[in-house]
Amino acid sequence: MRGRATKWTCGIVAALGAVVLAMGCSGGDVYGPCPVDNGSDVNCFWEGGITFAPDEVSVADGLVYVHGEMMWSPCAMTPGKQIRSYRIDPTTGVTVRMDAPADAEPVPIPAQGKIEVTFEGTPRRVIIDPGATISVTQSRLPIGEAVNDSNGITLPIELEAVCDE
Repeated sequence: MRGRATKWTCGIVAALGAVVLAMGCSGGDVYGPCPVDNGSDVNCFWEGGITFAPDEVSVADGLVYVHGEMMWSPCAMTPGKQIRSYRIDPTTGVTVRMDAPADAEPVPIPAQGKIEVTFEGTPRRVIIDPGATISVTQSRLPIGEAVNDSNGITLPIELEAVCDE
């Protein structure tokens, strides 16, 4: 029994070591507008991720606007980072790249957890997950959902995640 536990422990430690090495191969804290080859010949087990960190959320005319930093971190590449703004339609979950209008009302962002936007007098909610991530091989990043509490319909909210310079 003890031999089996030791093998499992060694396997877990080895797997964690491989993940740390693979994640570390993206090349430091230097960013470009889009990922570029950093000349590394590292073989990666982890292809990298796409994240979107919202720093402002606001509401205007029944639409949600989210502004933040999108980052691409492919392994063996210098990561890319762009500031992006999106408009979210809470009835369909559809997103479009667009800045918030000047009269948009800010929505408080909690220190931890998901951001929930409610609309007074309607059963609709928009839930944004600031911790969302997906593989760099994908072109759309799911960041949350548009919820209609009156009929139970939940629609995914996805952002265009293609890096453009």
